[in-house]
Amino acid sequence: MNNDKKVKYVKIGDEPVSPAKKKKRHRGAVIEPEKITVGQVIAKGFGIIGTTIAAMLLAIIIAICIIITGLALYVTQFAETDFDVSLEDAELNSSTFLYAYDAEGNEIQLKQLSTDQNRVLIDIDDLPQHVINAFISVEDARFTEHDGVDWKRTVAVTVQMVLSGGTDGGSTITQQLVRDITGDKEVTIGRKLREVFRALELEKKYTKKEILESYLNRIGFGGTSYGIASASIRYFDKAPSDLTIAEAALLAGIVRSPTFMNPYYDLEEAKKRQTYALSKMYEYGYISTKEYQDALTEKVRFRLPVKGDYFGYVDERYNEYYGIQDENEDGNDDLYYENVSWEELGIEEADSYTPYKWNGNYTVSQNWYVDAAIKQIIRDLAELRGITSDAAEELFYKGGFKAYLNMDMDMQNKLEEMFKDPYLVLKSYDDSTVFDSPDTVVNEAELARQNTIQASFIITDYNGTVLALVGGLGEKEGDNCFNRATMDPQIIGSTIKPLAVYSVALENDIITYSTMLKNESGKIPAAAFGPGPYDGVFGYDPEDDTVRWPHNYAEEYSFGDGLYYPAWYAVQESLNTIAVNVLSRVGIQKAYTQLSEKLHFTLDPVNDMSYSPLALGSITEGVTLTQLASAYAIMGNGGLYYKPYLYSKVVDSDGRIVLSQEAVGERIISSDTAYITNRLMRMVVAGTNLYGSGRNADLGDIEVVGKTGTANDESTLSFVGLTPRYVACYRISRDNHKPIYRSDNWNTVPAVWGNVMKVITEGEPAQSFTPDPNVITINYCTQTGLIAGDNCPETRVGYYRKSNIPQLCGGQDHDAFYEAFWADYKSEEIPLYN
Repeated sequence: MNNDKKVKYVKIGDEPVSPAKKKKRHRGAVIEPEKITVGQVIAKGFGIIGTTIAAMLLAIIIAICIIITGLALYVTQFAETDFDVSLEDAELNSSTFLYAYDAEGNEIQLKQLSTDQNRVLIDIDDLPQHVINAFISVEDARFTEHDGVDWKRTVAVTVQMVLSGGTDGGSTITQQLVRDITGDKEVTIGRKLREVFRALELEKKYTKKEILESYLNRIGFGGTSYGIASASIRYFDKAPSDLTIAEAALLAGIVRSPTFMNPYYDLEEAKKRQTYALSKMYEYGYISTKEYQDALTEKVRFRLPVKGDYFGYVDERYNEYYGIQDENEDGNDDLYYENVSWEELGIEEADSYTPYKWNGNYTVSQNWYVDAAIKQIIRDLAELRGITSDAAEELFYKGGFKAYLNMDMDMQNKLEEMFKDPYLVLKSYDDSTVFDSPDTVVNEAELARQNTIQASFIITDYNGTVLALVGGLGEKEGDNCFNRATMDPQIIGSTIKPLAVYSVALENDIITYSTMLKNESGKIPAAAFGPGPYDGVFGYDPEDDTVRWPHNYAEEYSFGDGLYYPAWYAVQESLNTIAVNVLSRVGIQKAYTQLSEKLHFTLDPVNDMSYSPLALGSITEGVTLTQLASAYAIMGNGGLYYKPYLYSKVVDSDGRIVLSQEAVGERIISSDTAYITNRLMRMVVAGTNLYGSGRNADLGDIEVVGKTGTANDESTLSFVGLTPRYVACYRISRDNHKPIYRSDNWNTVPAVWGNVMKVITEGEPAQSFTPDPNVITINYCTQTGLIAGDNCPETRVGYYRKSNIPQLCGGQDHDAFYEAFWADYKSEEIPLYN
């Protein structure tokens, strides 16, 4: 049909214009006005009105154009065509897990770490389709159809915003993901516009599947649970692949407001949201009628106890957590009667002791070992990436790593349990006693706390693997608290002697196992004691302005008996006089190098380049128990140093190993030197006169070698003991590093070590250290320290490097040889240790 209208065209201007004829006016005639009709008046009025309306319409059109132009300019400023975000990087904010192995070699999850979010990443292909459908039904029904923005919903929300001022709802899954990634959550029109443009850009870069996967891995579900996998564990203690339709609907339903809709907070509201989600799944055809009805009536079981019967049952576990069943005033049983103490429930502590308790609120969710392992991993990660410790901590907690710890779970549990009891270490204690002056710390409670005798213990193997440790005595003060085994460098006293003096002297053939050494103090310049006068200083000699030094621990005000003793005896009795004398022969530089460069102690190049730090252990910066154990391992593994590791490996979210334990040791001393030093330390525990300083550490059929150590100011007492399988270090001290007096009722340090290790080694077979093939075992003369001849009146077994065997003693006339030997060997001169 032809709808074209016929238009009649009128040609204007072709006809000539005739001039108007003038009417002849008669003089004196009256001219009457031209009459205007009603129709003319009406027509003129409509003309005016029409002109006015046209002008107004034109003004409105102009105004609308101005508004549209302004709005376009306003909107344009929020358009981010360069919005570029990596979903892969965004998903790095996922939980890290710590693992260990039990005695059967089974992998055990110890801890899930996060800063403020627990997140476990999952591949969307591992999710059941009904889980995906549940979230699409509730959050974004047209997710597969739109390009990032559901315009219909957006317009509806905009109208709502204009009318009520709110902007809640209307966001697609893509928009929610953008908001979560960017953290842009302010309630303004500008934010909504930014979100729209960002969502459009995101959908250009990623597929629907990738966007949905990232969304499900990031969305919050209440508390610190983020992501569908973490939520599945939090609420149902199962993997998301095992979620039922009812469980999936519940999780999808509470996403709108997880803090107030989750079942642990409000079970009734959680049920309403689940019902809503199921109705949407049914409405959109994702589930059948039977599936819908079955899901509505499913008795969903939760990981933690819940209050109410909204899921068709009453959770009786609720009583065990929050109260007891009782009869209220109305005579009705109240299953959820709260605020009932454990004493009223008839549950009492069965412990025979009271652990140290500390002020303040704190919770303990991990043991001493986990604390230390986390800190070591963060430190190593910071070094690897060249970042700060804080940045490394955030990366580790949120980076989705898997860290495999070296912890011996059974050994750790035994240590933790033993060190909860203060009576393991002390005969009696009073944690309220205060000795410090009030101005040293803030308050009396803190004074008492710092003054309390504390203890730490660590056990390693000989390859750098830390097996177990405790960082304190009594109750552990929360997670990541002060760990005295790894974080408290202290003076190590005489435990330094085998490390810096005797092993170095043996390695350089300066002494042998039986070299006779004089028990006599030397002397040092009086200026070493600071500015004078020195008249009151014990041992001061004004003639040469020197002071006799050092003194032995048991002979505080004597200069030694002046007699000669074999090297093993000097170690057994921990004679300071002989240790300093041997160091003078070794040379300070060699001892310093042994500690700082080979054993990795932190030394002060000025203050520690002297006799007291290197021979008696008064190192400026101190040494941690972990460092001490690593150093002593060389005496049981043939002279190799291994860095101490609390983890075997750390794997990133892609399965790549980013940190791992070093498997190769560093040669510090030769294997024969290591074994002979080991034999010197054996006499500390098994001296024939039963007075070895470590005799109480004996473990019977399991051979023990060791060394005691006491700080010069008696602020620290230590014992390092080695068995053929373990290196174990034990220390007591105060947190304020004040002296520990004999009157403080502490149990002998080697005895405590022995009591602990008897528990640790229970059931183990007899053990002894394997002799080194480069060491010979032969008798020596007890009068000269030389290899025994046929005429030596008394001999003992000695251990010697094949490359440094003493000469034979005696010949046919031992007495004559003995007198000649001592006449040449003895020295009456008092050495000056400058």
